[in-house]
Amino acid sequence: MSGSSACRVLAQCLAWSVATCLILLPAFALEQDRIGVLYVGCVARSPPYWMMRSDPMFRMTFVQATVRDFMLFGPMPAPTMRDLHRLIRLYMPRSYDDLVRNYDAIVFFEANVQAVGPHIEKLARGVSEGGLGMQMSGGWQSFGASAGYQGWGNTPIGDLLPTENVVGTWESPPIQHLVIDDPQNELMRSIPWDTRDPALNGPVWDHNLLVVKPGADLLAHVDCGGGREDPLMVTWRLPNGPRTFSFASEGGWRLYSMSRWKYHYDFCANLLIYLADRPVPQDIQLVRAARARIFEFATRKTVLVSLLEFCESFGANTQRISERLDEIERVAGSAVPKYINLHFEEVLDTYKKVGEMMDELEKDSIRLKERALFWVYLIEWLAVTATTLACGATLWWVMVRRRLYREVGVTRLAG
Repeated sequence: MSGSSACRVLAQCLAWSVATCLILLPAFALEQDRIGVLYVGCVARSPPYWMMRSDPMFRMTFVQATVRDFMLFGPMPAPTMRDLHRLIRLYMPRSYDDLVRNYDAIVFFEANVQAVGPHIEKLARGVSEGGLGMQMSGGWQSFGASAGYQGWGNTPIGDLLPTENVVGTWESPPIQHLVIDDPQNELMRSIPWDTRDPALNGPVWDHNLLVVKPGADLLAHVDCGGGREDPLMVTWRLPNGPRTFSFASEGGWRLYSMSRWKYHYDFCANLLIYLADRPVPQDIQLVRAARARIFEFATRKTVLVSLLEFCESFGANTQRISERLDEIERVAGSAVPKYINLHFEEVLDTYKKVGEMMDELEKDSIRLKERALFWVYLIEWLAVTATTLACGATLWWVMVRRRLYREVGVTRLAG
């Protein structure tokens, strides 16, 4: 190869490389803008966090790390301790660099300290040095633990929390009323707390007993009656570092899983935004409308893809429908940066157009299904009709015409 030819080839390769980078760079930047969340603990009772897999604002990684009976259920069951440790090895970040590069916040939800054990130092360093936000929710295996489980108080994770533990306590008082202590806090202000709502009172606030550390901000407490007030939500910012959050109640079992509270998803989402140190959206109704459109499109797309697969099984050509669906996904994808940057009005405008496009596409898909099944219906009708005619002709020939019979005289028994 001559020198000039080699230069041309090199120039073409360089051009392709630059073009590829320009194509991939927006997607990479968008992925980096999403809030990376490492969820460690009980996966079976995490409906709001599990729903966040469909929320473009978050990148979720789930690590099953509970040793209660709930480890047997949910989307990541672990029938034995060996299976549990295998799941932890598979999904837990392998190194400190992986942790701080891919995540913005860590959630401990009914996580067992012994199961997480080998990774505690790495996770704590990710918070104290890497700037990751952190939340711990209550439970038998959380904070000071109870029911014979080991607590987190003497671990590097416990040192980072804004609360001290009262070891071996799990409180279930008959009277439990939610009281907001800091309504002007950015997180608390973003949720319309109605403390008269039955969903926010009663046994939903069973909790670990905690003590607020000096300098921490008490956001809410539980009024247990008789003058007893137990801390419920406490937060602080580490020196020149991220926010950490203690949520004394198990919460997820009654408040999240049973979905009795209207804003359970919004609270969890805003809490993660708060821990990631980003502005918490304050117009909750606008945010809910945008999220509803996003989840609606994800559901409609899933149903439509299933319908197309059904049509293909009968030999229908779904290429045009698929190409139009790809175009709709590109339009919906253009709203993701707006959603991440909290431009919710623009998100609603985009998804209004997406909804109109989906309406037309779904109508065309139904017509495609009807065409694909026409021959199935026709063949079925012909088969049933032919069988009916054959059976009727045979019955008429044998029983009505009786051409196969001959007349006989008197029939009698032999003597």
